[in-house]
Amino acid sequence: MLNRVRKVIFVMLFGLFVFIIGVILQLSYTQVQQWVYPQRTVVQPHPADSPFTKVTFQTEDDLTIYGWYAPSESGQVLLMFHGLGANRNQLLIHAGYLLKAGYGILSIDFRNSGDSDGDVTSMGYYEIRDARAAYQFLLEQDDVQQIVLMGHSMGGGIASQLMEEVDADGLIIDATFADFPSIVRFGVVIRGFPPTPFTQILVTMASILSRSDWYSLRPIDQLASVDKPILLMHGTDDLTVPIENAYRMVDANPQIKLVTFEGGGHGGLYNVDRDLYRNEVLDYLDHMLN
Repeated sequence: MLNRVRKVIFVMLFGLFVFIIGVILQLSYTQVQQWVYPQRTVVQPHPADSPFTKVTFQTEDDLTIYGWYAPSESGQVLLMFHGLGANRNQLLIHAGYLLKAGYGILSIDFRNSGDSDGDVTSMGYYEIRDARAAYQFLLEQDDVQQIVLMGHSMGGGIASQLMEEVDADGLIIDATFADFPSIVRFGVVIRGFPPTPFTQILVTMASILSRSDWYSLRPIDQLASVDKPILLMHGTDDLTVPIENAYRMVDANPQIKLVTFEGGGHGGLYNVDRDLYRNEVLDYLDHMLN
């Protein structure tokens, strides 16, 4: 009789264990799908009198990448990289004051975003190829003399990778993570789940589904090696990429200037304080390009 009770208890406990594991895996998979297969947002067309024209170029793995391009007479151009789930329209909120100041803009759709080819997002692991193609496109334009990289969140991480590879004239990043596993851990904790094993499950699952290595996504390492001034914007109330990421990056490279936006979240820092954002960007560009 006692052995039978023990067997029943064992079966119940084992069943509970399997159920909990199943719930963990299902929750993890649902979250990872939002990273690897984000819903595409529609690219809004520009009016007929817009200075932007649609351009395309090929990546090293034969994907077609789309972008908006507005050249400038000065030959000074900002290459813009959007965040996860966005497209080339995202950073054009800055176009008004940048174009007025005489700067050109190339804003692109990463793979699996906007109009570009691709069906998987890798948070920068493969998107760096899109960034390289965009940079090469600018190098091939006769009127381009200087290039500054600008990116939000995921786009800032990709801009940091590219900055380590090329001789760009400057780097502006906004709400960018220092390393991807740490923000996954943060997100797990604030949702009340244990950081282990959820962090490892999420990062590993994302790596498998995207056929890449999300543990290697560490913009902080690329930024540490950049020997030029860098402008970093971050909101104090960012619950996706906490501001501690910005502090870590400043510690890694003293040439990083951190500008904080009180009460700012993960997106829309420009709308938190437009004068501050605009003035910091224009001052930085004037310092780096003139």
